[in-house]
Amino acid sequence: MKNTVLDLQALKTFVLGMELKSFTLAAQHQHKSTSAVSAHLKKLEAQTNSALVKKEGRNLLPTEQGEHLLHYAKKMLALNDEVLETLRCIELQGSLILGLQEDFAEQVITECLGRFTRINENIHLHTMIDRYANLISSTKDTSLDLSVTWKGHETTAYSQLVANTEIQWISSADFPLNYFLDNNKPLPLVMVEPNCLFKQKAIAALEAKGIKWEVVYQSQSLSGIWPAVNTGIGITARTRIGKPSHLQVIKTKLPSIGHIGIQVHSASGTKNNMRDRLIELISNTITDNYA
Repeated sequence: MKNTVLDLQALKTFVLGMELKSFTLAAQHQHKSTSAVSAHLKKLEAQTNSALVKKEGRNLLPTEQGEHLLHYAKKMLALNDEVLETLRCIELQGSLILGLQEDFAEQVITECLGRFTRINENIHLHTMIDRYANLISSTKDTSLDLSVTWKGHETTAYSQLVANTEIQWISSADFPLNYFLDNNKPLPLVMVEPNCLFKQKAIAALEAKGIKWEVVYQSQSLSGIWPAVNTGIGITARTRIGKPSHLQVIKTKLPSIGHIGIQVHSASGTKNNMRDRLIELISNTITDNYA
């Protein structure tokens, strides 16, 4: 195997399949056929001379060898992206102020921003986390150069929709959903602030199906939501962006909530290579991971 060169596209498929716990979903995400995705997995197993995946219940999980490959595959894919970004990079300098909703702060976007600042050493990037309404307002008055938000009722003059992602019902593993539904008791909801977009969509979906509900816990931030859901106080409605791995998605018995868009807003329509390059990087990162 000393001359074997691992296929980055196959590695990308493997990583996505493991993250989604389904190669069928990975195929849909990449707009590929299931046979093409299966061929990627078989190629990697042949190259590594290892079984990489095992089945537990309905989920696919990595074997011990698969865990090792997954660890290195993520590093290789990140390095590949960084190399391409470096080669494509224009000599940029200046400062940018970026605003993010809390959902995007911890995972994908922070990784994206880390790569951007490493490559573009002459750019001073300032990042702030805030609520949807504040980010929209600050982008409009140019306090922010750029912001990333969910698609809500307001927008800005220079915005673009970069992805749509599914809103899911999320609970602790032992939440007694049947108890509330079978006994016609109000479903306890854990939500962020009164005007939260997810709260509005979730309540509309429940009421359309005649399911009783009540908000039993409300937090000013997303960081207060996950612990409450984990303790079983109630369930919430969010996307898989930022969802803790120990929480589960409720796939049956509750109505579909639909999808929500992710938007990138600019303070100005004037061409700006520094800002436009960051928009492209953010958009690609979101699309690759959550579209």
